[in-house]
Amino acid sequence: MFLSIGNVLKYLNATPDSRNFVEGERLLNASHLILCGIEEKCEANLNIFALCLQTSAISSPPHEISGIIKNSVENGMSVTSMSCTCKAGLGGTCKHIAAVLLYCTRLSLT
Repeated sequence: MFLSIGNVLKYLNATPDSRNFVEGERLLNASHLILCGIEEKCEANLNIFALCLQTSAISSPPHEISGIIKNSVENGMSVTSMSCTCKAGLGGTCKHIAAVLLYCTRLSLT
């Protein structure tokens, strides 16, 4: 099953023209997302973890992104929570999180 773009936009409270969404897509297309995978499967939840290079300091340690994606028969895949170690990541909707969620739309998570 796939995470839909609609659910990503809903979680990010964004549109396809929103800054975090556009910049997240740029990060993904520039191959700054260097690791992304399922850390643990717990019943209907998928705990994901990712690493993303810092665009302003490529040689610095990467940002760490983690979150939970819920898989339900009724609603499909939906994002429950996300966090990132960047300054904007506390709000759960930074460009790094957008890049990870966009990556998740491109592969089957089940």
